[in-house]
Amino acid sequence: MTYDALLPVFLSTERDSHKPNSLPFKFSDGFGFDTRTIGGILSVQGLYAMASTLFFFPVVAKRVGTLRLFRLLALTYPLLYIVTPYLVLLPDSLRMTGIYVMVVWKNTYSTWAYPSNALLLTNSAPSPLSLGTINGVAASTASLCRAFGPTVSGLLYSVGLKTGYSGLVWWVTALVTVGGAFISLGIPEPEVKIDEKEEVEEDEDEDEDEDDEEEPLLTTTPHGLAPST
Repeated sequence: MTYDALLPVFLSTERDSHKPNSLPFKFSDGFGFDTRTIGGILSVQGLYAMASTLFFFPVVAKRVGTLRLFRLLALTYPLLYIVTPYLVLLPDSLRMTGIYVMVVWKNTYSTWAYPSNALLLTNSAPSPLSLGTINGVAASTASLCRAFGPTVSGLLYSVGLKTGYSGLVWWVTALVTVGGAFISLGIPEPEVKIDEKEEVEEDEDEDEDEDDEEEPLLTTTPHGLAPST
């Protein structure tokens, strides 16, 4: 969410080569792209994201496993935010190449991480009846992040430009993703998938119905027929 909100602003920030830099952390610059160039970059991003979700993710998730893939992405996600601000230090001839590399990197991670998270969340449900509550809480939390994420990141980006640290917001976000990486290490592998839980419950219901059908309605007693209890 933060990356999607910051990328157009980052690309449109005017270039300023007169500010003194003190590497590796103090530098402030932009790309100064116009709206047409930024729109083209975002179009490529959207096309690749669609292809990555439809064609690449199912193959990788099946081979690696959903939980293992999610952990791999979570543990390496901070690198994306650490490296991104240094794109402004590339020579002019390599800037556009660097941008597209980062766009592919970011969209590969996001289009693999979100479905993995959704699958793990679904399979963690104790029963299909609780899926509505779990998905509702997850959607509410995501909406809250979408509301506050761009606001906080935009504020940090402005502070970074004023102080000469244009990478400030990216590095703060990297710290947040480090916290997410540690959380991912504590996620257990679901013992039974949600579709398997549904099959188990259906089998149990069928067994109960068979028992009810097999139980006789009348039993024989010394005094005659009596209803079964």
